[in-house]
Amino acid sequence: MIHFNPKVKGTCYVLLVLLLYLNACKKETDPEFSPGTNAFINDWVMDSMKVYYYWNNSLPAKPDYEQEPLQFFSAIKNKTDRFSQLINPDVPESYPRTLYSDFGIDLVTLSSAGKDQTIVRLVVPGSDGYQAGLKRGDTVLSINGTAVTASNISALTEASLKQGSITLDVEGKPGPYKIDGYLKPGPVYTTQVWEKGGKKTGYIFLNNFDIRALSKLKEVFAGFQGRQVNELILDLRYNTGGEVSVAAALAAMICQAGQEAIFLEYRGNSLAGVQRHSFGYEISRLITPLNYSQYTSLRLNINRVFLITGNHTASAAELLANNLPPHIPTIRIGEKTLGKDMAEYELADHRKPQLAGRWVIWPLVFKIYNSAGIGDYTDGLPPDVEADELSVLPLKQLGDPEETLTQKALAQITGIKASVRGRAAAEKAHRLYDSRDKDDRMPSPIRVRR
Repeated sequence: MIHFNPKVKGTCYVLLVLLLYLNACKKETDPEFSPGTNAFINDWVMDSMKVYYYWNNSLPAKPDYEQEPLQFFSAIKNKTDRFSQLINPDVPESYPRTLYSDFGIDLVTLSSAGKDQTIVRLVVPGSDGYQAGLKRGDTVLSINGTAVTASNISALTEASLKQGSITLDVEGKPGPYKIDGYLKPGPVYTTQVWEKGGKKTGYIFLNNFDIRALSKLKEVFAGFQGRQVNELILDLRYNTGGEVSVAAALAAMICQAGQEAIFLEYRGNSLAGVQRHSFGYEISRLITPLNYSQYTSLRLNINRVFLITGNHTASAAELLANNLPPHIPTIRIGEKTLGKDMAEYELADHRKPQLAGRWVIWPLVFKIYNSAGIGDYTDGLPPDVEADELSVLPLKQLGDPEETLTQKALAQITGIKASVRGRAAAEKAHRLYDSRDKDDRMPSPIRVRR
């Protein structure tokens, strides 16, 4: 979550002043609504969207202010907008819950050769399941005592989310795994260094661009330097995104861009205009920014970078994948990314008392482009080397050099053809259920500081 930064500057300051002006100068003919009512909340939402929203010119002229706020927000959004959101901690339906968010696991159901099976695709380090021995690649036989099928898995997982726990019976393992929740770990799940084919390859699995990632990433790059790593694999296959400034700091450690080199371009509505931000400027917006040289001093002796991506790679992770190529050759391996190519701000009622309650708007405000003006990837970024991590079962652990996508990347680096392993029957498997699809529908695009 990006917190409001009171030290707003430039265009953002102008927009904030304009928003206050519009609220203060409403026409006498404008309707007046009582604080706390749906109409009052919706009126506040509409005023905010008129200033910040990327599609502000397409907002309806006469919306129904008496609707429930979530219905109102859905009705006024542009039809192409998949990701703007209106949330309230007091309204549970505005915060969709998922297996990943609540239990630290992902499940996927595959159909292949006339057989359906549900497998564990991710177990978050530190989760209840992880500590009990649940592993990526395990086959799930039942959920909460009911045999799992393609037709009932959605209902079983929703019931588990509602009750606040899930119990899994796993093939070949004694006893069930009961998972009540988990404490979110740091974004860097695992790192490795492999020596093969005359190369020293560093591997990082990065789950998001939360500010907590930076201290660990600096530690990892310093360690890679000490081991003279000369190739880099960055695994972003499930990365949900996060702060642009964290992505800029990581990019500064990867490529040879100078402090004043352009990292990205924001294109907003007619009020926001176009803004081109350098690496140094984006990094300066971190809560506790470091001198630029403290990032560049961690650079490795590499002349390219390999990114593992998938159809759940989103927002700031996609931004990094799109914005690195002008500065360093970038090879994407895996599947096409999700297509969250826009940035958002947090808008809350900062009056005392809060007349609009605890509602918070995250409207899409900018399209994102790289320094070469390349963007518009709403359909996702395609891979350079296409591969499906579910094409070979059982799944290897993340950070294992024989894991399907990692093995593909290493083959590109070393020139050594990947060995055949496991069962390839799932190569053309049909995905019947993917718990991460629900996370993808949760609006969580690139979040920037104002």
